[in-house]
Amino acid sequence: MLFSTIFSSQNWLIVAFVLSLSSSGNLEAQTCDSQSWQAGVSRAVITPPELMWMSGYGGRKAPADGKIHDLYVRVASLQPQPDSPRFLFVSLDLVGVPVRMAEELSAEFAHQYGIPRENIMFTCSHTHCGPALDHKLSWMLAMNDEDWDQVRNYQKWLNDRIRDAVKAAISDMKPAHLHYDNGTCGFATNRRPPIGEGPIDHSVPVLRITDEQGTIRGVIFGYACHNTTLGIQQWCGDYAGFAQLNLEDTYPDAVAMFFTGCGADQNPLPRRTMELCEKYGRLLSVAVQDVVKKKMRPLNPSMSGRFETVSLEFAEAPTREQIEQKLNNGDGYDKNWAKNQLADLQDDGMIEMTYSYPVQTWRLGNELTWIALGGEVVVDYSLRLKSNLGKDNTWVTGYANDVMCYIPSERVLKEGGYEGATSMRYYQKPSIWKPGLEDKIIDTVQSQVDTLKAE
Repeated sequence: MLFSTIFSSQNWLIVAFVLSLSSSGNLEAQTCDSQSWQAGVSRAVITPPELMWMSGYGGRKAPADGKIHDLYVRVASLQPQPDSPRFLFVSLDLVGVPVRMAEELSAEFAHQYGIPRENIMFTCSHTHCGPALDHKLSWMLAMNDEDWDQVRNYQKWLNDRIRDAVKAAISDMKPAHLHYDNGTCGFATNRRPPIGEGPIDHSVPVLRITDEQGTIRGVIFGYACHNTTLGIQQWCGDYAGFAQLNLEDTYPDAVAMFFTGCGADQNPLPRRTMELCEKYGRLLSVAVQDVVKKKMRPLNPSMSGRFETVSLEFAEAPTREQIEQKLNNGDGYDKNWAKNQLADLQDDGMIEMTYSYPVQTWRLGNELTWIALGGEVVVDYSLRLKSNLGKDNTWVTGYANDVMCYIPSERVLKEGGYEGATSMRYYQKPSIWKPGLEDKIIDTVQSQVDTLKAE
């Protein structure tokens, strides 16, 4: 009996030791099947240094009053060959990506580091417990001039923090191995009525970055769901924030970087408690860990990208009389919308009825196609692109490079509702989109993919 007890205890010690190696992120045995890249990672706190207005929900009446955890910018710098351009993946715990920020920083990184625009991807978690930013969505908030000054000062500070994080990631470049695969996580629900019956995408794309000894240094992962579990007045990355922090606790040498998929019509349900938010974060983290621990598919060290804008049309320009009626008789959202439309009229003599919409595609090795679409993109885009290009080797990121408004599919545009119509006033857009936008976007992606595959 004594021998049996001792033997059992020794076995448990061995098991515990093996598990500790696994959780620390050492995957030396899995690096031999992939060739070496160069990669660097970094993260920096972007929690506002002072309490200020939050974004995401237009009904807020006051600034933030505390913090659950810090918000971060996280960066991965990837270089397939020593003499090839770098690629930058920038993940932000923010509600959106202001297009002016993306354009300004991209131009700087091109000049300073020689990284072309097509090689830079800005993404965000779309947390609704983050700060207001200097872009059109913030006009839905009941802010005064002093509040706006604070927002614009924060935007300048934020841009500096992103610059610092990019510099740190580039300085961190080391030999690395890249692997990818897909997992699943099931808490996202289609929120359009009838709730729970519409299309979903529960896939969890994962990119693992290890050093030459097999230690995990970076994990990039995505999920197609709104970060709207919480509606509190405190800074928080919502479920994505908890997932990233959990992964960084599990793999202490790693930076965990989240991107939102095509989740504009997806919500975490049920919601509105901290317990649920932490639970969804753990569920997503476990889904990523399940992928990371298995034998993932290696990526050969080659990478190329394309970036362009496609002109999308709005349906119908409002008249001056319609705008002034909203200004005089509408609610607070209508009045702010009307002020922006009148400002466009005064500056240009007419309202611009097209928008330059960003479409980006990366090709990693000969294996993975990674698409990044601007705006709040509904799940139909992800499902259609995966059907066209292959679901196991195609990733689709929404909320990338510019979050200007919702991007409905033709189905959602025809059905109307929040994602198809009524949300446009909160983003200060003149009208709903004109039919035909889905095919324009899909055709642009297909053209980029064909070009990259032919190179």
